[in-house]
Amino acid sequence: MVTITRSEFEKLPRDYKEPWHDYWGDHPEWLGRWTAFLPGHGTTLFIEGVSFEIINDKID
Repeated sequence: MVTITRSEFEKLPRDYKEPWHDYWGDHPEWLGRWTAFLPGHGTTLFIEGVSFEIINDKID
């Protein structure tokens, strides 16, 4: 599983990330999770909680 910090994820262009839309009902458990094309991985689509994890790097 790939990890990415919250600030790195926020820097990704909007064209490279969006929430999962389950148009065909194939994966209802992924509904609302982030999907993204991550830097250095070409056109591989990553799904939050399945193939990548966003970790907090900011102190609240």
